[in-house]
Amino acid sequence: MSKTNIPTKPLILVADDDDFMLDAITMFLTNAGYEVIETANGQEAFQAFVSRRPDLVLLDGQMPVMDGFEACRRIKADTFGAQTPVIMITALDDDQSVNNAFLVGAQEFITKPILWSVLKQRIRLLLDQKSANAAIRERDELIAVFFEHTPTAVAMFDPEMKYLLASQRWLKDYNLEGKPIIGKSHYKLLPNEPSRWQDIHKSCLKGNIERSEAELIDDNWYRWEALPWQKKAEDAGGILMFTENITPQKEMEDEIKAHRDRLTFEREIIEEIINKMRASKRFDPTNLRYIQASAETSSGDLLLSAFRSDGAQHVVLGDFTGHGLPAAVGGPIVSDIFYSMTKKEMHLSRILLEINDQLVEKTPVSMFMAAGFLELDPERRTLTVWNCAIPSILIYRNKKILHRVESGYMAPGMMSKTNSNGVVFSVEPGDVVIAYTDGFMEETGEDGEMFGQKKFELLISKMLAHEEPMETLTKTLKCFRTGHDQSDDMTILELTC
Repeated sequence: MSKTNIPTKPLILVADDDDFMLDAITMFLTNAGYEVIETANGQEAFQAFVSRRPDLVLLDGQMPVMDGFEACRRIKADTFGAQTPVIMITALDDDQSVNNAFLVGAQEFITKPILWSVLKQRIRLLLDQKSANAAIRERDELIAVFFEHTPTAVAMFDPEMKYLLASQRWLKDYNLEGKPIIGKSHYKLLPNEPSRWQDIHKSCLKGNIERSEAELIDDNWYRWEALPWQKKAEDAGGILMFTENITPQKEMEDEIKAHRDRLTFEREIIEEIINKMRASKRFDPTNLRYIQASAETSSGDLLLSAFRSDGAQHVVLGDFTGHGLPAAVGGPIVSDIFYSMTKKEMHLSRILLEINDQLVEKTPVSMFMAAGFLELDPERRTLTVWNCAIPSILIYRNKKILHRVESGYMAPGMMSKTNSNGVVFSVEPGDVVIAYTDGFMEETGEDGEMFGQKKFELLISKMLAHEEPMETLTKTLKCFRTGHDQSDDMTILELTC
């Protein structure tokens, strides 16, 4: 393994003018697995912060030359420092000192004598939050790119119908080009909007999707859709709205056809944007064979694979509810969280929890992702499996089924809490793991009979026994459905231990 793949320890900057306390904190942090920068006052701390860019800062309040409060203020004024958590550690415990700590930007305030268990938990939580926020910022940047490039009239609002994002087409259609709209109410910008739209928006905030294929509004025909874009508990966090003026197509039949062609083209562009957001050059196919067959241009199935720098391999097979464009929208969220957290050396159990939390928060209640999560340790001797509502995950040894891992976990996005303790198996070199989505078993023949689990497992066993390519599976299913179109997305992976 090259040196560039060796995982780095989180770097913590400590400032304290008490040598005994500085040594005690350093020893505690080193034993907890952190790398430490020691400084004796606020000025040294700020200089070290600028040159070393630590992951977290611990500051004593009272120090010579420059105290911890001023050092914290300067750190938080730095662009990098705004994203770096700071904990104030001081013997001062009066209200004024606590208020000053938070006023200058500290995230936590701990008094001396230090409760080491509390300090350990505060550090862990702040570092975890920093990593999660970085993943969310990266995802939000992708969403902004989508709004910048989509040719469709689309806008995103908060619960009070204040603008968060809007495409150029939306601004043009609503005569808002050149006007500062972000953070301003849609109703105040357009005071003549009919009051019925407020009822529609209220319905969306309750989790409903409202749409119309053709509605006459102010002598023009519109197609529109409004839906909640985020979920937190039982309330929508905002509204996503698409609109399109279809007046010319309602007036003439040939223009209707031309409009439908244009809609198809625009949908393909949107699908391409989303698919590019879903697709990642970070996908690592090592030790994998797989097939992905989509029922539509956009797939609701998702396949992710990456290695931690210690050699452990993470693999996720996801199957969003439905298929096509609506199902594909959740892919970038899951993909960004998976790759960014794997790169940050997070274990798959943590990644599973974050994916679940974000899908619960950011997607409608009707959207969730059945999935299989697989983690192989660096020696490829221990396999941890989470079967979250997909068909049986099969583990083969010597081309025979050794274990059948049934679904034992809720699909991410269904509930706010989920179990992150996976099922652990000892594996040997050459063992094979097969995971797949339910599209294979649900294919139907000419007589309406489903392909089913039994036929599917027999076919997989035959393929492994005769070392046949994965394409044998899709060819067999194509013959089975006798000319009918594929009814659902289908993905299968083979992971060799």
